[in-house]
Amino acid sequence: MRNLLLLFFGLLSLAVTAQNNEGTVLFKQTVYMRREVQANAPAGMDPNMVRNIPESMTNEFNLNFTATTSLYKEIASATDEAAGGEGGGMRFMMRRFNPPIYKDLANNRQVEEVDLFGKPFLIDDVIQTRAWKVTGQQKKILDYPCISATFTDSLMGRARLVTAWFAPTIPVALGPQGYGGLPGMILEVDFDGGRSVITATEVKLQKPAEGSIKMPEKGKKVTRAEYNKIREEKMKEMRESGMMQGGPGRQIIIRN
Repeated sequence: MRNLLLLFFGLLSLAVTAQNNEGTVLFKQTVYMRREVQANAPAGMDPNMVRNIPESMTNEFNLNFTATTSLYKEIASATDEAAGGEGGGMRFMMRRFNPPIYKDLANNRQVEEVDLFGKPFLIDDVIQTRAWKVTGQQKKILDYPCISATFTDSLMGRARLVTAWFAPTIPVALGPQGYGGLPGMILEVDFDGGRSVITATEVKLQKPAEGSIKMPEKGKKVTRAEYNKIREEKMKEMRESGMMQGGPGRQIIIRN
């Protein structure tokens, strides 16, 4: 009888683990636009510009996943506009870059479909590794016990603290926006103490719909290093030509 009970609980544990290895997570990302712009504003930027920027912008995403693959994709509009009432009715286009991100853990491969000033690219490279430091802090997200982990990276030349909350009871090394590498699904990512937050709003632990995890295929295939070089050259070209200066219709671009 004892051996039968041990076998039963062992099989039950395996069944629960297998069930938790696939599903769909709905995420909401909120970017606090004024905080982001103020943090990255060039010296001498007109304060009126900041006042005319929306306080925040929200987008929604789906993460469909199995034990070894995932596709993170936006399900809401990536563009928002706001017209300023002061100082001549300046208009801003708030634009976010949210490429579909495909991961294949078994082959250590990540593919992102991005658009760079109207030209499509496929960033096809190894999965980025990050020096996560597990803090031991705990909280619940959607009733899932989560543990926090942090690391510091660089965004547009400045240091940025990234804090992730992962759920060990969903035993996959995946998460939103390409983050992963922790012993559990990441259900929340916080950038710089709340300037931008991605958080899970729904978790469905069931087999994803057929065909919902497809590798992106549109664009010129490049490595991440090659893409970064192309992007920096294009940005430099635009700065030198004056296309990134202020004026009516100015675009504010937020990079994650």
